[in-house]
Amino acid sequence: MTACCAVGALVACGATEDLAKKTFPRTTVPAARHDPASPATSRSTAPSGEPADPAFTPDKLRLVDPCQLLDTSVLAELGTPAKADPEGFSECNNFMQDKQGKDLSISVSVGDTFTTEVAQATTKIGGLWAAESELEDSGACFVNLILQDNPGLGITIQTGYDHGDPCEPARTVAESVADRMTRGAPTRTPQPGSLITVDPCTVVGAGPISEVVGDKRDLFAYGLYHCSWDGSNGVELSLDLREAYDPKDDGVASVDLGGGHTAYQRADNNSYPSCELSWVHRPINGDGLGEVVEVQVDNIDNIQLDVCAKAQGFARALLPALPTA
Repeated sequence: MTACCAVGALVACGATEDLAKKTFPRTTVPAARHDPASPATSRSTAPSGEPADPAFTPDKLRLVDPCQLLDTSVLAELGTPAKADPEGFSECNNFMQDKQGKDLSISVSVGDTFTTEVAQATTKIGGLWAAESELEDSGACFVNLILQDNPGLGITIQTGYDHGDPCEPARTVAESVADRMTRGAPTRTPQPGSLITVDPCTVVGAGPISEVVGDKRDLFAYGLYHCSWDGSNGVELSLDLREAYDPKDDGVASVDLGGGHTAYQRADNNSYPSCELSWVHRPINGDGLGEVVEVQVDNIDNIQLDVCAKAQGFARALLPALPTA
């Protein structure tokens, strides 16, 4: 299974390189979930936990408005808030200033996958179990609010601050976020045809998945919008839904998926054969930003397989299952 990276650390703005809007990988590998459509394998671990509250199921978390979780009145207690800066489907940033005019970066990410953070959550914030960690010499602090413990799922509040303790504002914001979540999370109404409500792990049936990875497989969910299937045949299939710019690029092969959909294909044969297929499902603005679907097939064991043909077949099976305007 390819390791997935959690939301990276925000650090203070104003450095030579704009690190405030960059990500720093904190590597965690989500626990495998047995695919109910697949026969049992010895590698699978079934989820035993339930959300701390019925309001915290993944389907409901997909509708949470992350920018509305950052209460401007609470941010004003810390300094001067900037305009909320949404990022992707489930994140929001505020690149504000503290009371002395120093840069303070705050972000919230909804639906993060947690592993070791669950065991580290030994205190409660606003009624939710919480874990706190600080990246040494980075000015970055994370507070993880645990909404579900197995598999671990929750909310990350992240701060970047070089002029004091970065965890102090993180705790303040985390308390406000926990309060908003437990009192009734702010929600949004998706645009017609949006991918925001789609569960990538269940959107397509077992047949197209088996065509790529076989009948025996483990399912790995990461966050709310990424899913992968690790087959016993040594092939991995992944599906990622996100906001991104149009993948169209000079020199990249185009593939007609039918129904007016054109995907862009990138093949790689370095460590093992790999093929990535991505396309814009729904435009967001005229600058090329849109809701993008990405399918990737990795032939990790290098078996006899046309990875791009498999990626295209899965993409064509997926298209009718996606929302339409």
